[in-house]
Amino acid sequence: MRLQTGNSEFDFGAWYKAARRTARYHAADRLGIRTKPLKLRLALTDRCNAKCEMCDIWKQVDNTAPFLPEEVSVEEIDRMLTVNREFFSNVRHVALTGGEPTLRRDLVDIFRTFTTHLPRITMSFNTNGFSTRKTLRMVEEILDVRRKLTVMVSIDGLGEAHDRVRGVKNVFSHCKKTVEGLIELRAKNKGLKLEINHCLTKDNIDECERVFEWCTELNVMFNPIYVIVGQLYHNEGKDLELGMDGREHLLRVVGLMRRQDPSLQLREIIDQLQGKTRDFDCWAGRTQFFIEENCDVFPNGGCPSSYKMGNLRDFDFDFNRLLDHDEAAAVLGDAKKCRLCRLSCETMTTLRFPEALAGWRRSHEPLPEIDDIHRKGLERVPVEAGS
Repeated sequence: MRLQTGNSEFDFGAWYKAARRTARYHAADRLGIRTKPLKLRLALTDRCNAKCEMCDIWKQVDNTAPFLPEEVSVEEIDRMLTVNREFFSNVRHVALTGGEPTLRRDLVDIFRTFTTHLPRITMSFNTNGFSTRKTLRMVEEILDVRRKLTVMVSIDGLGEAHDRVRGVKNVFSHCKKTVEGLIELRAKNKGLKLEINHCLTKDNIDECERVFEWCTELNVMFNPIYVIVGQLYHNEGKDLELGMDGREHLLRVVGLMRRQDPSLQLREIIDQLQGKTRDFDCWAGRTQFFIEENCDVFPNGGCPSSYKMGNLRDFDFDFNRLLDHDEAAAVLGDAKKCRLCRLSCETMTTLRFPEALAGWRRSHEPLPEIDDIHRKGLERVPVEAGS
């Protein structure tokens, strides 16, 4: 049912659905009923062949090693999925990350294991795209295992700007070939989705619109990422401040993007650029978990290192046993009150499910500042891939 309110329509049905979903989650939480996770994010390795300026994960381990003994094994993943069959029964998505996931020689076996235990979920993995042949071969083999897959390639600029952010010379041409190869695979496999992850840093502020336009031309989803300090990037203590001029410029660019993509994720980035704190609860550690390559568990990748909830190996990979432990309970208590990060891999799940009412509200709130930016306009930057 839609009600006319002034110059706009109020979709009562959508509002009621969101309100009911939020009420259900909050009521269960108050009654002490443990929420089953909807999303798992698993880091497969800390090894990485990039040296990104916003991330220090590549400094953690020997990046030349073919494998490291602390990395979670296929057998351990199988054990985790077996022990937590009931607890994982609501999982909708598993995201595999790193480090660089394609450095795991058993990446296809890992996908096969997840598909065996959780055949209906969606899965994704991110890659820097440096190794074109290996990446495309792995994607083809994974598609033989499962019909649907999302691959996210990191592109932080076109040409030298990308190399500068990634800390490696002359890699953009390889990344571009990886994207082009994945587009060809996508034409043959309807279940393959391709996204471009674009990290917003102080050194590539002028690249955001160029990469967005490039993605538009290629019909590839553009996913801008507001980089934060946290466990995911092993970057605590880094200076990631964009500066006032950088924030203002990116606000104008994102304002232009919203003409084509009025998504909630872009709305969240606008609030981050404006320095606004989140006004909805954090459900990391309840609707989702971040599992490190050594089986340490965190509520979310945006959490500080002090938010470690425990190590799955100490609890025979049983999440319920880990969550019953005092250390996990204390971290979860802090996470519930946290209003610091807005990492999209957490906020989008939160705003769709336990905070669906907040998501509905935020989707319908006007953005006068951005509307004003629209009117001012922005000089277009010509896009020349590889320039």
